[in-house]
Amino acid sequence: MNAVYSLELHLPEDKLPGYYAQIVKGIADAVTLVDRHKTLLFVDGPEARDAVLRLAAKYNVETERGLWLMLEPAWVANDRVFGDYGVTTREGNRFLDLGLASVVALAAADGEASELAAALTQADEHALASLEQEDGRRLLAVDRHQEALLAGIARAYRCSFETVVPAAV
Repeated sequence: MNAVYSLELHLPEDKLPGYYAQIVKGIADAVTLVDRHKTLLFVDGPEARDAVLRLAAKYNVETERGLWLMLEPAWVANDRVFGDYGVTTREGNRFLDLGLASVVALAAADGEASELAAALTQADEHALASLEQEDGRRLLAVDRHQEALLAGIARAYRCSFETVVPAAV
């Protein structure tokens, strides 16, 4: 999982196509994008984000900033709800908006009669995406307001709970 910065460009509609070409060329010259989804650009650090912000200001383009998590291909998305919290780009990369979601981990607790399978069945109902870890933990991307609910599920089934990537609020 890699945290990446986003910039949503709100391009003016009353400009000629050459105007947009100048912006695109300027961005390509200034930074290497991690990926993009329509007018939502993903960059790998604050320096790249700031370079795009300077360029956008030069062309009077309004922007919205965000922090996202780029999920590895092994993550399994809940297609029913993932689009409300993230995007899948043309390249097939999945990005999770950390303004809306966080990543938690559930695992069997040491030394207790843990019911991990039952906990995961219930927790999966709330997952936006999930990833099985080699150490037996399951990472779950969830709505940031449901962290306490997942912690309660873990307690009820005597499992361990950890916030791995907190929401960026």
